[in-house]
Amino acid sequence: MKACKSIYHRKHYPNPYLIKPLLRILFVLVFLNGCGATQPHVADNPASQRFRDVTAKFLPNQDSSPRQAFFLRADQDALPDLIILKKAMPGKPQVDVFLNHKEKGFQQNSPGRWIEELEAPILSLAVADLNRDGGDDLILILKRMGGVSTQILLNNKKGYFYAKDKGGSYSLSPGINRVVSIDLDQDGDKDLFYFGKKVLGENGKVSRHQARMLINKGKGRLEDLTALLLPRLPAGIRDASIADYDGDGVVDVFLVYEGGQNRILINNGLGKFSDRTTSHIPRILDDSQHADWADFDEDGDNDLLVVNREIDPHYRGYSGETTYFLENTGGGHFKKRSHKMLPRLPSYKAYLLDANGNTKPDALILTSKGVYYLQGRGRWEFVDATRKRLPRFRFFREMDFADIDQDGFLDLFALSPNSNRSRVWLNRFD
Repeated sequence: MKACKSIYHRKHYPNPYLIKPLLRILFVLVFLNGCGATQPHVADNPASQRFRDVTAKFLPNQDSSPRQAFFLRADQDALPDLIILKKAMPGKPQVDVFLNHKEKGFQQNSPGRWIEELEAPILSLAVADLNRDGGDDLILILKRMGGVSTQILLNNKKGYFYAKDKGGSYSLSPGINRVVSIDLDQDGDKDLFYFGKKVLGENGKVSRHQARMLINKGKGRLEDLTALLLPRLPAGIRDASIADYDGDGVVDVFLVYEGGQNRILINNGLGKFSDRTTSHIPRILDDSQHADWADFDEDGDNDLLVVNREIDPHYRGYSGETTYFLENTGGGHFKKRSHKMLPRLPSYKAYLLDANGNTKPDALILTSKGVYYLQGRGRWEFVDATRKRLPRFRFFREMDFADIDQDGFLDLFALSPNSNRSRVWLNRFD
């Protein structure tokens, strides 16, 4: 979703016996790069960056309230397509798929009979290439009679989604309503991490497993390894931010809690997670909504930006503080870092990306008064570029990013909270 993340996300460390051959290869690559190979996308004039509202041209026909939206690779070209989960309406499919035709914008495409005939309400969805065939598949969370289930729909690489051999369905615990796709065990396949704010067990009481992990065994075959890989967790999980926080080359999990203490799960390198909250992150009681990660201080590890509706006064760094950084001091240990440039408003989402092409992480923060756009200048320095860089209408509850027009810079799709009209913004440098 965010091109700048490739800058900050650490990979596996090389075997020390391979260092010399790798250095030789690196020298050759540097030489070829200097001789005309593709350069990273750095803007010639970052100060000229603007987002321009092109909704009328790129997505003119919107007929119902959207709930979620993601960019994905629905067909076989390189252009990012769009999928929108809508409010359930009798006789209408809950999911719309739009194929990207570049200058012609997004044009609606049938998602397939399985989705068109689905009657069970879709609680949420995610997209990922589960079988590694080059097309993104769908992960649905469905509300069924007496419970919740997940359904995997494969993509025929034309934006048509189907259940293979009538399979791909797995039961979930009541209360699960979100899923994130990530390679948790570093085998190259996308795994699935499910959670909810109050997950119940078979006896109707709060479950000891407030998250669930389905590991991809290849070609989209999933195995539930929750009991083996996840620790016991308290209820209240609102969201999850997944990245390598301790610098060992494998992803860890930062859990965002609706009320109370956020938590961090550290990966042992094989996909087994330990709760290191007490030793790795400061105690802060707040009503957290979302978190995103980037290397703000340019020291090579991933920091966090946490947004909240409110923070207990005892844990505020200044009056009115609702959003703060967690600075990674090494090995996945964090300390709170307050910053008075951050908005002093109830906030709901944070999106970190290199919007203006200067290789520094910028922040788009969704608040009760609209989007704040803080352009990064490096090492915890930001300028408020909201009025200068954003279109006038900017009240949103969710965003997603992709390079819609393939110019090397990220554009965005944003969902409006009280309107059928969402927005498509192109990133321009003119």
